[in-house]
Amino acid sequence: MTSGRFVPFFAGLLLLTTTACGGADTRCTDCPAVEGRYRLQWNTSGGLPSECALMGVELPTDERMDISRTGDRLTSQLANIPLRGSISAQGNFLLTGSGAGAPTGGRTDTLSLSGTFAAPVTDGGTASLSGVFSGSYVRASGTGGQRCDVSSPFSATRD
Repeated sequence: MTSGRFVPFFAGLLLLTTTACGGADTRCTDCPAVEGRYRLQWNTSGGLPSECALMGVELPTDERMDISRTGDRLTSQLANIPLRGSISAQGNFLLTGSGAGAPTGGRTDTLSLSGTFAAPVTDGGTASLSGVFSGSYVRASGTGGQRCDVSSPFSATRD
């Protein structure tokens, strides 16, 4: 007959093992120093879908993105869209946001950047980001509207 006294101990040991040994991302208290200004580069080997050109959608080429961090919370802006998100102790991050896109035409842009932060390897080295950018661009109209979805790998180095 067991009293169940050891169940919490083993559950805690299992949690410690999965988070400390490569398990799921964990919230950080001493978070990676991701903050700074990054120059984004896109890998759009196939180009953007044709419906994107009709809507005036372009990837923000050569744009710099400033990332601010408070604890594990991140804020930034890309193509005039405010982004919010978080970073894990392992350096995985997610930034998302939505807002008015093109100044004319009533387009709504929803942007997402997910990826990994790599700290400088040596003193004087450069921090970098890599991951996937996703954009959903929608223009509503009485005749059904228009939609364009973009997904592109990206990389960025801190200035």
